Amino acid sequence: MTYDFAFIDVASLDALWKQIYQAISEGIERGVLSPSEKLPSIRELSKTLNISRSPVENAYIHLQLNGLIESRPKKGYFVLKNIKREKTVAGKKESEIKKEIIYDLSGVGIDPNSVDISSWSRQLRSALKMQDKIFSEGDPQGEPELREALAKYCFKARKVKTSPERIIVSSGTQQLLTELCRMMERKGKVAIESPGYSQGERIFRDFGWDVVSIGDVEELPGIKLKEGKYDIFADITSNRPQMPLSSVVKRRKELLSWVSQKSSYILEDDYNGELRYFSRSFPSLQGFYPERVIYIGSFSRLLLPSVRIAYMVVPEDLAENTKIKSSLYDQTASKIEQLALAGYINEGHMERHIRRMKNIYQKQSKEMMEALKERFNERANYKLLETSLLISIIFKSNTNIELLKKAALTRGIEINNLFYDKKGNVVANLSFSSIPFDKIKAAVRELSDSWRDLIL
Repeated sequence: MTYDFAFIDVASLDALWKQIYQAISEGIERGVLSPSEKLPSIRELSKTLNISRSPVENAYIHLQLNGLIESRPKKGYFVLKNIKREKTVAGKKESEIKKEIIYDLSGVGIDPNSVDISSWSRQLRSALKMQDKIFSEGDPQGEPELREALAKYCFKARKVKTSPERIIVSSGTQQLLTELCRMMERKGKVAIESPGYSQGERIFRDFGWDVVSIGDVEELPGIKLKEGKYDIFADITSNRPQMPLSSVVKRRKELLSWVSQKSSYILEDDYNGELRYFSRSFPSLQGFYPERVIYIGSFSRLLLPSVRIAYMVVPEDLAENTKIKSSLYDQTASKIEQLALAGYINEGHMERHIRRMKNIYQKQSKEMMEALKERFNERANYKLLETSLLISIIFKSNTNIELLKKAALTRGIEINNLFYDKKGNVVANLSFSSIPFDKIKAAVRELSDSWRDLIL
């Protein structure tokens, strides 16, 4: 990279990491640093500036947190693609032509206040000192230290019953589903509920599986599962709104009854399953039937979006095939981040972090729900999608979705998750995870004003 860091002032009262962060972020925004351009390593930049590694590391972590750069395992740090830049068009900045995003309701980030950067940085530094480990390639199935930590963590947090040998670590859910398809000895039928499981559907279809929609996520699936010969039922926790206790219990009984009578599996994607802050937190299905449930957990929204680590727990009958298949492919999750996460879990930081997040998101969701009901009142129905960190607002209207998006943008509001439900009603999934608490009411007010004449 040829970007000039000469103006970093080590004698300045401003924190060094903030100066580095500002220099790189401005370079990205102005187009001086191009998409996919490689940044200097932490070691290189600290040596160039003649400072310790800590400020550089802290700056890079904040740049990742804000979606400006990414860390690629074994390759380094790179500028992300698709970042809004101040491009000049006929003498005008893009920011002067297109309304600035003031309120992000798109759901792509997390609340920076929820992250204990110093604890995570400390674990990364500890991992970098493990020279006997980091100078070798990673375990294809996941680092043993992390799998051991996960076996304890997921039992304590979600009552998942497993041994380290039955855990597969990868860089994301898509990669884990790809590994699952590879390890299954035959192709079959997958049952999925509406509103769907987009990333799962694509992967299963790519591997030749038959994907069948069996109804709405709020309906009981038992009868429809018995009517068809399905090999896997995908149970996606993030799709489900808050449900009465009796409905949850009945649903679980139906699923466990179905899988106990078949040579089939339940795929339990427990996305953010730890983040229950209003409703009762139920143990995982896997804990009730480890022999027939495949469990997936992830840390991208629990910790940092830039920490690309997810894990899958497989039943005993798939464990041996897991070892064979995993050994044939490279590990996609960063070895250093795996070792750091193991330390983060073992020292109790993850548990404290989740408690902090629950408190933050409980307040955020309550504030947004109250604001929405005040502004839209009886014109809409409202559902809290707790673990997805979203509020789903359903309008009895078939207004053009692109028109709604553009109207919101005129008020500086970004919304990506707009669609029609099976009745043709407009559904807007609004994220409260990355908007500051003190801006929630203003965001909802601006949204309501922008849609006043569009939602009838």
